[in-house]
Amino acid sequence: MRPRRGTRPHPFAPARTRRPGGRDEGPDFTLGLRRTEYTLFLAAVLLIAAGAVSDSWWLIGGGAWALIAGALIEVIYRP
Repeated sequence: MRPRRGTRPHPFAPARTRRPGGRDEGPDFTLGLRRTEYTLFLAAVLLIAAGAVSDSWWLIGGGAWALIAGALIEVIYRP
């Protein structure tokens, strides 16, 4: 039996951001994660460089933690 006309989603319809399972997905979610990831990587580079120039271990440590956080986001939420 064929489904009634108009019951199937259109192939060019915008992506849904909520699934019945309740997990956020879609273009907005991945764009926000990608932006956060790049921000953390940029912060890591800047903090490590500033720590190396000023010989400050706490800046190098903060940059290392920013790098770890960005890498974890990349590994866990691979779009």
